Amino acid sequence: MIITRIKGCNILKYRRLELALPESGLIAISGQNESGKSSIGEAVCFALFGRTFSIGPDELDKVVRWGENHCTVTLDFTVDGVAWELSRMLDRDGNHGASLTRAGDEEPVARGVKVVNERLVELVGFEYEQFVESFYLAQREITTPHPHSQAVKIMAGIAPLERVREEIAGEIRERHELLGEVQAEIDTVRSDLDALDVEPGRLERLERERATLRDQADQVGGLGEEIAQRVDTYAEHMRAIYQAQSARSRAAFLRFVFFLLALAALALWWLLGEGAEMPLAGQVRGLLDQYAPQYVQVPLQWWLWGAAGLGGLFLLSWLRVAAKGGRVRRLRAEAGQLAESLQRARDLEIEIEQPLPEALEETPAAPAGESAEEALDDEAGEEASVEVVPERPDAMAFESLVERIASGEAAVRQVRAYVEPELVWLDWVREQLGAEVATLDAAIEEEQARLREATNLGQVLEGLREQREEVEARIRLRETAIELLEGAVGALSNQFNRDIKELVARLLPRFTDGRYEHLQIDRDLSVRVFSAEKRDFMDLEEVSSGTQRQIMLALRLALSQKLLARKVRGRQFAFLDEPFAFFDEERTRRALAALAELGEDISQVWIVAQSFPEDAGVGFDVHIECRREQDELVRGIE
Repeated sequence: MIITRIKGCNILKYRRLELALPESGLIAISGQNESGKSSIGEAVCFALFGRTFSIGPDELDKVVRWGENHCTVTLDFTVDGVAWELSRMLDRDGNHGASLTRAGDEEPVARGVKVVNERLVELVGFEYEQFVESFYLAQREITTPHPHSQAVKIMAGIAPLERVREEIAGEIRERHELLGEVQAEIDTVRSDLDALDVEPGRLERLERERATLRDQADQVGGLGEEIAQRVDTYAEHMRAIYQAQSARSRAAFLRFVFFLLALAALALWWLLGEGAEMPLAGQVRGLLDQYAPQYVQVPLQWWLWGAAGLGGLFLLSWLRVAAKGGRVRRLRAEAGQLAESLQRARDLEIEIEQPLPEALEETPAAPAGESAEEALDDEAGEEASVEVVPERPDAMAFESLVERIASGEAAVRQVRAYVEPELVWLDWVREQLGAEVATLDAAIEEEQARLREATNLGQVLEGLREQREEVEARIRLRETAIELLEGAVGALSNQFNRDIKELVARLLPRFTDGRYEHLQIDRDLSVRVFSAEKRDFMDLEEVSSGTQRQIMLALRLALSQKLLARKVRGRQFAFLDEPFAFFDEERTRRALAALAELGEDISQVWIVAQSFPEDAGVGFDVHIECRREQDELVRGIE
């Protein structure tokens, strides 16, 4: 960037400022203190960036000349041979305007302070901070550049890396915050899981207890139905037994009668036939003649047949008695099954009259409020407290009745009197078991809900742990990236320092007449100079203030050349305000000679001083003299 013209109105000291300048060479500005020399540099700085080195952004109204309400400044410059015009205006109310126009165009390419500043940076390649660290040396400001300034970082090429590093560091901070949030969620979910207090195997144990109780309830219910049915069967069988016994008694009596008649018929047949000669036969015939004289009409053989028939009837009666006896025994055996059922009912006391299952006595840790068992107990507690357990027949009555039932001696009335309370008791037991099953159902349902919740929480916890691992992995990756970037920044910084030392080594001997040639520049840009006389590096405090400023001027010009190589396109101007303060005339001559030969990169050099040696040894392309009483400065304008 080369300045070709500056035009200002009511800017700082000047009511009118208008300078036309050559594109290369030395531009000298001289004059007494407060003659307006520095105002020219500040006018250039304000035109470029809307601010100056000595006036802060919060007090820009001081740029307006005292007693006036507004100011304007226009800067003509070239970049790579292309001419541009930059204009700014400012009033005391803080209204600030700017425009950037390409020479020959009617419409500006940018309008407005922000847009113009952004477009100008793109055009010239540097911002205000870089400008004041390199090409612009403010009055008496010639100290070591700050190593952490943005300008130096851009010159060293580490600004993009540091910007990336800051972005990555910001991402790390964000991910650490995210990691804290994820960990808090993990702790919350783990706390919820601990509050559930899920016991492994509890659901299976509850289900086993429920299955057992259901089997017992079914068994008790079936046994009650079986007893009721067998009581009816017992009553029916007892009636059938009475009938069978009566029929057997009748059959036994007839059997005896038929037996006697058969014997009598057989005896008559024998006495009337083969045994007719026996005394008994005569007596029998006498009786028959007396009581049944018709017997003589009955053939003798018929008495034998009659005996045989009566014997047959005897056998039939005997068979009927046997059959009825068998039926009685069978009926008694079937009726005796009631005793077996009652015995099994009595044995149930060992299984049923036990404490509630251990699983029901446990109180699960419900997520909120009381458990299902406690809720059911609370609802049924009042009824349970007044419920009367039905009385069951005692064991002695049972033993006595069972023996009589087994022998068929128990009356139906006695059996029913025993069975009715027994059935009531069995029904009560079945209801109790059903209630316990219902309680277990509620407990199982609650446990299943808790297990589902625990499973869901476990899945959430696993997902959060995976998310935490992912975030930690991303943090480690970015920490590695920062380590790599820091290594690259260190390497670039070291290279930058070496380049600066080489550039200074070419300028410093010319400024110091060969007395000092080498600098030692640390990473923080602290400077030590090598003294050929002492054969060692010295701190700047060990040399004179004039030599210090020579060294710093060489360092500043080296930074300018570095910025040119890094960011700026084409030739560049440099504005040096009072660079020779504390210089004697000899140092000033050597410095002017060195500045006149900076080369093509910095081809336009503005130098401000109170005065220059008469035999400076160099020719100024333009020499602008300023006076205290002068409020107009016009040079090179026809």
